[in-house]
Amino acid sequence: MTTHPTAPPAPDAPTPRRRRRALLGLVTGAALFTGGLLPLATAPAVADTTIPSTNLRAEYVFDETAGSSVPNSAPTALGAATVVNGSDALWTGSSLVFTGGEKTSPTASWVRLPGDVLAGARSATVTIETKLDASMKNTWNFLWNIGSDSPTRSYFASVRDNPRTVITTNGGGGEVNARSGSALSADRWYSLTSVIDGAAGRITFFVDGEQVASTPTALSPADITDQTLNTIGRAPYPDPMYKGEISTFRVYDRALTADEVARVSTADASIHSDEHRRAAQAVVDALAPVTVDESVTTLPTSGGSVSWSSTDPGLTVAADGATVTAQQPAPGAAARTTSLTATATVRGVAATRSVPVTVEPARSAGDAFGYAMVHFVEDANGYAEKIYLDVSRGDDPEAWDPLNGGKPILASQLGTTGVRDPYLTYNPETKTYYIIATDLRVFGGDRGTGSCTDWCYWESRGSTKLNVWESKDLVTWSDLRQFDVALSPAGAKAAELGMAWAPEATWVPGYNADGSGAFVLYWSSTMYDNAAHTGSTSSRVLWGATTDFTQQTYRYGGKMIDTGGNAIDTTVIQNDGTTYRVTKDNAFGRGIYMESTTATDWWKPTTAWTTVQERIGAVWAGGNAGGVEGPAVFQRHGEDHWYLYVDVIPSTGYRPMQTENLDAGWTQLVSDTFSMAPSTKHGGIVPLTLAQYDGIRQADAAAVVTGDLGDATVAQGANAQAVSAALPREAQVRLAYGRGTAAQPVTWNLAGVDTARPGTYPVTGTVRTIGANLNQWVGANGSTAYNAADRRLFSSTALTVSADVVVTAPALAVTATAETRCVAGKPVVVARVANGGTAPVAVKVDSAHGSKTIASLAAGKSTSATVTARKNPMPAGEVTVTATAGGAATKLTATYAAITCR
Repeated sequence: MTTHPTAPPAPDAPTPRRRRRALLGLVTGAALFTGGLLPLATAPAVADTTIPSTNLRAEYVFDETAGSSVPNSAPTALGAATVVNGSDALWTGSSLVFTGGEKTSPTASWVRLPGDVLAGARSATVTIETKLDASMKNTWNFLWNIGSDSPTRSYFASVRDNPRTVITTNGGGGEVNARSGSALSADRWYSLTSVIDGAAGRITFFVDGEQVASTPTALSPADITDQTLNTIGRAPYPDPMYKGEISTFRVYDRALTADEVARVSTADASIHSDEHRRAAQAVVDALAPVTVDESVTTLPTSGGSVSWSSTDPGLTVAADGATVTAQQPAPGAAARTTSLTATATVRGVAATRSVPVTVEPARSAGDAFGYAMVHFVEDANGYAEKIYLDVSRGDDPEAWDPLNGGKPILASQLGTTGVRDPYLTYNPETKTYYIIATDLRVFGGDRGTGSCTDWCYWESRGSTKLNVWESKDLVTWSDLRQFDVALSPAGAKAAELGMAWAPEATWVPGYNADGSGAFVLYWSSTMYDNAAHTGSTSSRVLWGATTDFTQQTYRYGGKMIDTGGNAIDTTVIQNDGTTYRVTKDNAFGRGIYMESTTATDWWKPTTAWTTVQERIGAVWAGGNAGGVEGPAVFQRHGEDHWYLYVDVIPSTGYRPMQTENLDAGWTQLVSDTFSMAPSTKHGGIVPLTLAQYDGIRQADAAAVVTGDLGDATVAQGANAQAVSAALPREAQVRLAYGRGTAAQPVTWNLAGVDTARPGTYPVTGTVRTIGANLNQWVGANGSTAYNAADRRLFSSTALTVSADVVVTAPALAVTATAETRCVAGKPVVVARVANGGTAPVAVKVDSAHGSKTIASLAAGKSTSATVTARKNPMPAGEVTVTATAGGAATKLTATYAAITCR
């Protein structure tokens, strides 16, 4: 057959690949104003956006229009990538479409990369430009993978839940994750970059050129010794194939700097700038009207892409573009309507919109306002099984702010040293809040031995104790204590139980025979009929009763839910005489299900229940009813509106369900303004008053305004009470979330002050804040192992201030007089000394005729000293009085007249 040479393209019609190269070098930027885009020429200049080329091993630009081969643009020996199960219809001219589907599907498209793409590399950078389908947000997937078809050794990225990059040499159990704190949006282009710096020992993840996570690791791509099946869109697990689009993919055998990563993101953003403009507009268009219900609050930012501005003098937006300070109408006045301007920026392209705002009037201290939530955090890379506290953003139960800088507020040094599944409840008779929680440490805890380890060991032989803290104000918490749900008050075994987990409690007025109330406590345990805990069994929900979660008042009740299969994680809510309980079934495919009863003794196993709904929240786990657990239920203030948070396992955390009719069941709440920190898991929520809410917010301090509070002066001999009274009682603290400052009490450590000795003594005080609670522990030799000896709690986040206690020598106010008289025919000198000072003094009287010493003359007292003359007649003279106290001395004289005695 005869072939004909192809004519070269005209200068104004570059080939697709040349077109892409030109695009990658562009400095792109556009700014939106209300009404449209500014011309590109008017956009300000930005930094260099050329793609780094040093140590570039592979570069694949998916701008073909047909075929199954993608050339490697990098100057290396690595060859082309191959599109598997591809077709010409999957090419868009700027990307390749990945169709998704089962791993075994003969039509699911993916890309095979050359082998050994990072063989021997101690550092690496992998960047990809991708747009994900919504199904990938809740489905296991590998966006790309360096390794083989075995998951044992692998370096990869995933966009499920919150996106992450991972390296492991021991499968899922050995994963080192750098995970973003926010989920990605579907149908929007992102630049995702993974960097492993072998010298620094870190794996870091970037989204759109911004660092979102970084974790220490000793692993590197060189440890991925089998790199025979490197892929885009295909996992070594039997996970579904990736669904979405890919535009570029690059591999470096060095760690790019943060600036270089940003350059790659900016350059690749130019490929789909029109889509970014539409995405930015969609973000602002989706913003709901804003309600401002407190003087300082954080506005929604849609994952950080939105900033706000104001022209209303009654609304001031801080420099962060998110914190607004409002002048609220007076209590009882009408709400005020106004607007704020929201600007969304997606990959350097911006859109704006005026958003309606309602400013609510100020409220009274006793008004219902806000919510508090305790929870724990699931973190396989760290020992995070502690107590965390979040508070709602104003009165909005769909937006939550982590307190104490996102760090724990309480920790356990008892039992297993782990805290999971905490619940927050309240005794209205004693006005006391309680946190109760599972005594279990999964990460770094006792895993058992032999053939029964991990969950087998924990469920059968784990702790039957519960962790308990109490508080009057939700700010300052008591020391930790434990009680055992398997024991009687006298310590006798009440039941043969495996681990007690997921405890909750509901207050029952009039529970006791004397008319007082008590908590009905319920939790999950496996039950055994022998002390060896052997034989087939399942988890039941059990119950007991107590007034204060101590062993002395606790009484074991027995079974509450027994389905014949594993039932766990029950929570209860009541409304208009009906009790609703929500339970997780792990045996019969029901997932989270809800039942109802009108029985007053709802905790008893004989109570009849009606099923309301099953498979609740499965939608958040891609339809997998077993993928959600740990339900938490609460009611919106003063409304027929309830929320049910379900924990999407293993790491996503809470996602919301809602209803306005409990008898109708729950529906998924999808909201762009729902805001909660990642991995917020299995907790409890209580309603607050405005006074409680403000008290919590004012105790959530980020720093002290002034660390040195000056001098406090006390007299020598002062007692501890006097020293404390002289020191400042409060310190000004700078509040988190830009909420200004507040005064908080200080507790001073006076151990180093010796008031018996004048001098200057430095002292340290702890400021009352949420962070001042005991949230860490350490054992002997600094160990944090679960079985470390001498485990002691401390606070790692307490704010401290300093001062100097100045102890002064007492002021000496001594007076002296002298007179002569005859005694038994002999002249004597009588010196009278009075102590008008504030401390005892030692007194010495000297004269020409002799000396007398008074060891101690109390403050406010006087005394006399007599000295016999040596001559008769005795001439006039003087006495010298020396008074001494605390190292200080004063000297004075007194004269006496001549005398002759006969």
